[in-house]
Parts: sequence; C-alpha cells; structure tokens
Amino acid sequence: MSDNRKDDLSALEVVTEYSAAIAAANTDKMKALQSADYLLDWVYADAFENPARTAQEMDTFWPAWFAGFPDMDYEVTRTIAAEEVVVVQWVFTGTNTGTLMPPAFREPREPTGRIIQIRGVSIYDVRAGLISCETTYIDLATLMVELGIVL
Repeated sequence: MSDNRKDDLSALEVVTEYSAAIAAANTDKMKALQSADYLLDWVYADAFENPARTAQEMDTFWPAWFAGFPDMDYEVTRTIAAEEVVVVQWVFTGTNTGTLMPPAFREPREPTGRIIQIRGVSIYDVRAGLISCETTYIDLATLMVELGIVL
C-alpha cells in the first residue's frame, strides 16, 4: 500500500485492515499500518507497572504470541468509529499448542494444550492513515486461569 493510499483511508478502514491482519497473524501488514511513533498501551494491571510498548518492542511480541496459539481466531464483535478514533471489541480464541516465549510472557512456558477465550477492547488513534496509538484492555487474570498458570 502506498503512503498516498493510506492518507485516503478513513480511520475505520485502517483499523479494519489492521484487525484483518491480526486475524491472519500477518505481522508485516500490522507494522505497515503503524506510524513510526506507534505505541501500544496494555491495560491489564497497575498503570504504573506497564509503560506503553513501542513499535520496535511489539515487533517481537506479536510473533511470540501467534506462535503460542497457531490455530487462533480473532473476531471483532463491535466497532465504534469517529474521524480519528476507532473502538473495537473483540474475542480471541486459541489452543495453546506452541511455547509461550518472551516478550509475550516473562519466561518461556511450555504449551498447555488448553483452549483459551478472552474478550478485550482496543482503542485506536489514527493519524494520516496510520495507527499512532493502540490502547488494549484485557483481563489478564482470566487468561492465566484459562492457561492453567498459577502465579
């Protein structure tokens, strides 16, 4: 996609393409839709413990996550869009058949074979046809319970 075409896309179109890239585990497409100063803010614990992650940090997160759940399904269940902000409610389902590696998890975790299903909400700020900030709310405790991880 050329930069000119990106500028022509609405925020909703950009996020729709990004969501499709997540569903396809297409990290190259995801990266192509992120701005150079992209940040991802995971909201799942104390706000002061979890600083936003940069695009470079996410370059290693997503491949590690997708490898842990190779049969995953990412379904968007609701979308609310404004000119520069899009809110997406989603459901992630997958069987943990791959090792969960850092940085997706702090330490490597062997596959559990368990099926997980978590809901979340992502808020996307879109500027000049690219995602500049993604704020994602997930229930980390439910994820850990479904994986059978005892903390």
